[in-house]
Amino acid sequence: MKVMLAEYSVCTGMDASLRREGAAMLKTLQAAFEAAGCTVSVPSDFGSDFKRTAEACDAGLVIAPDELLADYTEVLEASCINLGSSPAAIRLCADKKEATEMLLHNGLYAPRIVREDQPVKCVVKPRTGCGSEGIFVSDRPVEKEGYISTEFVEGEHLSISLVASKGWILPLTLNRQHIKINNGIDYDGNDVNITHPAMADIFNAAVMAGHMAGCKGLFGVDIVFGAHPWIVDINPRPTTAIVGVVKAIDVNVADLVLLAHFGTMPPELHRKGTYSFTKKDLEEYL
Repeated sequence: MKVMLAEYSVCTGMDASLRREGAAMLKTLQAAFEAAGCTVSVPSDFGSDFKRTAEACDAGLVIAPDELLADYTEVLEASCINLGSSPAAIRLCADKKEATEMLLHNGLYAPRIVREDQPVKCVVKPRTGCGSEGIFVSDRPVEKEGYISTEFVEGEHLSISLVASKGWILPLTLNRQHIKINNGIDYDGNDVNITHPAMADIFNAAVMAGHMAGCKGLFGVDIVFGAHPWIVDINPRPTTAIVGVVKAIDVNVADLVLLAHFGTMPPELHRKGTYSFTKKDLEEYL
C-alpha cells in the first residue's frame, strides 16, 4: 500500500522551534508505516505537490494546525482514503466553544465557559487553534475577538493517546504532560505510559469524548485530573506523544491504524515501561 504522510510544519518549512514536534511525529509515523510494509510518500509542500502525492497514493494521513486540518483533509479525501478523522469531526474539535458545549451537554466534565461579568480565574485561549499557542491565564474572563475564557481547574496535566475505528476506540497510553504555568501555559514534552490510580476512569472519559466527537485513526485527549477527569481538549490527529507511544506498546502503531480502517483492532494491548522526552530532545528529528 502507498501511504502519504503530510505534516504541515515540515512541508511548509516553518521555524525550527515549531518544526521539532512536527518532524518527530512525521519521522516516527513514517518508520511505523514502512515497518508495516507500506511505501510512504511525503509531499514537498501543502500546495500542488500535496494533491499530486495524494492522487498517487492509496491512503493518507494529514497533520496540520487545527484551523487548517479540515480543509486539507478534504483535499486528501478527494484523492485517496483518509486514515484519520473526518473533516466534520476535525471542525468540531477545532472549535473549542462547540467542543466544550458538546462535552457538557453529554454529561462529561469540561471547564465551563465563563463570561466577563463572572470574576473567576480563567484560561483564555483561541476559539480555534492547537497546542499551548496563544493561551494565557487571567484572574477574570476576557472578552477578546476569536477567544474564549474557560474556568481554570487545578490538577494533574495528562493526555491520552488513542486509536479509533468505526465501532471501537482503543486507548494506547496515559501520558503526563510537562506543563509550565506562568502568565501562559507552556508544553515541554511528556512522560509516556504512566500508571494512575484513576486510570480506568481517565481512559473511559477519553474514549467517550472521542466517540462523541467522531474521531477516527490516531487522536489524543488532554485532561486535567482533579476530583475527576476534566477534558480540556480533543486533538483529532496524532499528537507529539506518539514518539513515546511507539516505544511503550507491543504492537506497531501503523498496523493499528490500518486495522482500524480495513480490519478489526485488538480489544486490548500490552504496554511496557515509561518513555520521557522534552521538546529539546526532539531536535534529533530535525
